[in-house]
Amino acid sequence: MVLDASTICTHPLVLSLGQAIQTHWQQVEQCQLLPLPYGMEKVKGVMDDGAVQIRNCCFSARGFRKMHLELASIGPRLNILHAVMFPDPCWNLPLFGCDLVTARHQVTAAVVDLSPTGAQLPPSLNEQLHALPQPAFAQPRQLPPWGDIFSPMVCFIQPRGIEEEQAFQKLAVSYLGLLLAEAAGTNPDPVDHPATLKRKAAQLHYCRQQQCNDKTRRVLAKAFDDAWADHYIRHVLFDEPSP
Repeated sequence: MVLDASTICTHPLVLSLGQAIQTHWQQVEQCQLLPLPYGMEKVKGVMDDGAVQIRNCCFSARGFRKMHLELASIGPRLNILHAVMFPDPCWNLPLFGCDLVTARHQVTAAVVDLSPTGAQLPPSLNEQLHALPQPAFAQPRQLPPWGDIFSPMVCFIQPRGIEEEQAFQKLAVSYLGLLLAEAAGTNPDPVDHPATLKRKAAQLHYCRQQQCNDKTRRVLAKAFDDAWADHYIRHVLFDEPSP
């Protein structure tokens, strides 16, 4: 299954980055579709600003327990892209996270990171991240109070113009490419290895911190209801690693 962003989204950056992410995912070894909870592939709701449409697709692959892409629109002007790669805790890999929010044809928020699931990023990956050219974005944004889950290399900005939008996409795809190269050269630890257990705990912390995002919860609850919003956040967006 490949999500066609153009069916619900109109912003060029959402369309191009969504396609780029899916293209990279399909090249990962052992990539296969991962079933979503019932009814969550296509979701429709209503808010004061207009119709709400959400499309989800999930994959699993070697080294990754879940790779999730969400595309959403609220009314004719607001588009959202949300992508997360949750590594299997047996692999010493960070989480890839990327989000875009656009309103009235402007990107109001863009974030990408490789969030560590250990004490720090794998040394080789950390070196390569620091070696990447970092664009001088004009308008960085402040991380939320629960932002301790992100790495020092997190990029959280409001792009100014097409050039910065393109620079953000290039950076996001570079982060993704570095992660996939690291995954291809990494072998898993045993399920009961102390490092595996620490990474599982770190991923659990990541999911629970993301579940604290009240802004996301309020938007979903307004379009649907509180119970639906809680279920969607806990079982679609940020489901916790299995015991």
